[in-house]
Amino acid sequence: MNGDGERRRGECKQCGLPVGRRGRAFCCGGCQLAHSLLAGKVASDRPASDQLLARVVVSAFLAMGVMACSLSLYGMEGAVSQESGQALRGLLRLGALALSLPVVLLLGLPLGRVVTGIDRGLTVDGLVFLGVSAAWAASLWNTIFEGPAVYFETATMVLVLYSTGRWLDVRAREVARDRLGSLALERREPALLLDERGESTVELERIRVGDRIRIRPGASIPMDGTVLSGSAFVDTSNLTGEQEPRSVGPGHQVHAGTLNLDGSLDVQVSAALGERVVDEVERILGNLSAGQSRWVRLADRLSAAFLPLVLLLALGTGLYHGSRTGLEAGCLHALAVLLIACPCSLGLATPLAFWIALGEGWKRGLLIHGGEVLERIHRVQRLYLDKTGTLTTGAMKLTSVTPAPCLSRLDCLRLAASLEAHSEHPIGRALVNAWKREGERDLFDVEDFRALPGRGVQGRIEGRSYRIGRGTKEDHSGRSDDETRIELMRGEELLGTFGLVAELRPEAREVVARLRDLGLSPTILTGDAAGPSRALADRVGAPVEHGLFPADKVRSLRRSEQRVAFLGDGLNDAPALEAADVGISMPDSSFASLESASVNLMRDDLKLVPSLFELSRKAIGVARGNLLWACVYNAVGLAWAVSGRLTPVLAATAMVLSSLCVLLNSGRLRSVLPPTPAEPHEAPATTLGPWKPEPA
Repeated sequence: MNGDGERRRGECKQCGLPVGRRGRAFCCGGCQLAHSLLAGKVASDRPASDQLLARVVVSAFLAMGVMACSLSLYGMEGAVSQESGQALRGLLRLGALALSLPVVLLLGLPLGRVVTGIDRGLTVDGLVFLGVSAAWAASLWNTIFEGPAVYFETATMVLVLYSTGRWLDVRAREVARDRLGSLALERREPALLLDERGESTVELERIRVGDRIRIRPGASIPMDGTVLSGSAFVDTSNLTGEQEPRSVGPGHQVHAGTLNLDGSLDVQVSAALGERVVDEVERILGNLSAGQSRWVRLADRLSAAFLPLVLLLALGTGLYHGSRTGLEAGCLHALAVLLIACPCSLGLATPLAFWIALGEGWKRGLLIHGGEVLERIHRVQRLYLDKTGTLTTGAMKLTSVTPAPCLSRLDCLRLAASLEAHSEHPIGRALVNAWKREGERDLFDVEDFRALPGRGVQGRIEGRSYRIGRGTKEDHSGRSDDETRIELMRGEELLGTFGLVAELRPEAREVVARLRDLGLSPTILTGDAAGPSRALADRVGAPVEHGLFPADKVRSLRRSEQRVAFLGDGLNDAPALEAADVGISMPDSSFASLESASVNLMRDDLKLVPSLFELSRKAIGVARGNLLWACVYNAVGLAWAVSGRLTPVLAATAMVLSSLCVLLNSGRLRSVLPPTPAEPHEAPATTLGPWKPEPA
């Protein structure tokens, strides 16, 4: 955020997090107070919470001096009638006045600006300000006209403790905002454009798809693209959470927001500015706090309903005790009610738990699209998983080619590879790679190419129509191996059959077992035939529904009477990802599933899936615990304050301790997810050895 004009609707003007209720400019009183210290400026070289903390620290030292003077006054009760004692009492009162005045200027005036100039209407902040002002004004009057008592220590300590609570509040929100939205995925540095004139430095806005750029060692990669020449290690941790550098060379995809550690790369740009992976990730990160869960909405409604009750209790307490012990004492008891009921912990109880969970998930490679998604994950009872690219590595290997009598093996493979050359499906890549290994001839030119989701591809070669994909009839061969069978057709004529195998992820069985332990009933949905599906079910230990097209997967999801999640690779699974209550996408070469899914795994690690559900359950549990604690604290504290057993200083202290309890309890979420790889990796040497391509 660069200013109020760029603030999205429903966001706090200070921290950018949701405000909860319409018409409000700030999510909490702490943000109001911090914002007032910056005189309406959101951007500052020094964080607003740091400025507030500096004022609180200085005021705390002064308040201790005021307290020392007050304690001396309390010890002089027997010397009131003596002339020397009266003079000393006057000096101590003047000392307390002098020390309290800077506290009022440092903390009281900003609080007054909050009450009168930013959010209009009757609030707890306003009533606390009135109570403190009344206590200090009465003390000033009694000091000048030698009245019976002064309350400088109450006014100053309440200001210090109340501002401390507000600092805890705004600091927690600033940290949550920083974890969610200011991750500096990329640096907007100019790019090195390569053209017929050589190398030139240009702004990113001038880069177009198809342009060639050069990334030097140590430079941030500015655009998505394909490596044309050169080799290097690339640090992708800022985008994917993966700590180990990735080796890239000709033919590999690189993404903006990652860092070239060493080596020089010439890259052909594949996405314009605004259409890169990092742009979509930043849009999602910027909207993480937009969807609020029902627990956050409940806390907001409780805070709204709590204020009128607190005002009535404070008024009744002041009138009751004022009629018995005097007006000044009644005002102090009413101030204690307002302080103990300050909704700091209530307003922070549930949002903080979700913000920390979202931030911790992102740090480890889980891009969760908001707190409302976390709550939906918590309600999921059944998880459906895609096979290819999800439970398998995404790479397939061609094991057999059975051509028709009219074709040779090479001609059959050439036709299939020509059709699949424009496909991103693992089967298509396997066929193209197999043809490249043959090293024979160029591929055919394909016209009218068309992808058939879940069924294959089709196109025209030399004027004739071809299709490759699953057979039109179910495979009843009863094979028990993992081989997937596809057919090459020319019209209705079968030209060849191909057998491929997919490599199962080594952690797949363990992950399925963990999901079952979490009570999620994992089920695999695949387009494979019966034989490979039965083999997969035996190896993974989960039921399999086979022979499904994308529309069939959607119908399977909708048939379930339970809350369902779907885990897919984002290639052919976009309809299922959108149809599920929670869509979870595996990372792929284009990150095409960022928009269709509710959760994106930015790191190719299947073990993150059970961790996602554990994080969601823990976040909901912490949010509930925080909300329960805030309600119990307010109820018990109010009872004590109404009975007259709490002084304003003790009430303000209890308010700070309550916020600390919420912060510490929410911090436990950081231990839910497994830590990022702890073994530090050494930076690759400046000079790379022979580049070895990664497995296809």
